Amino acid sequence: MVRRVNRTTLFYRVILPGFVLANLGLVLYNLSFLGPSNVFQWIILGSGAFSLLLAGWLAGAWWSRIYWRGVMDRQVRTWRGVVDAVFGWIEELPVSQDALRRLKSSIDRTLPG
Repeated sequence: MVRRVNRTTLFYRVILPGFVLANLGLVLYNLSFLGPSNVFQWIILGSGAFSLLLAGWLAGAWWSRIYWRGVMDRQVRTWRGVVDAVFGWIEELPVSQDALRRLKSSIDRTLPG
């Protein structure tokens, strides 16, 4: 079974960590020149601090994406279990097949996948 990787997955698993590593490398490079004595060296220090801030922000975005994706997957699994239980109860009740099909189609439209 071949799984197609979409752009979002590629971005969050390959490109974003690459950018984080590149920014951390720039931070280390820029901050290795500490000891600013003129305006240009202060600008270098400021750009290093900005790179560190950007790398932290990107790392936080990456972690947040991974965390919330797991939370949403668990929530969808839980709600599918609830829907299965409700359908189990409905199947035992005297409900028309047409009403049952309408309920199923509305749930299918609501839940992704």
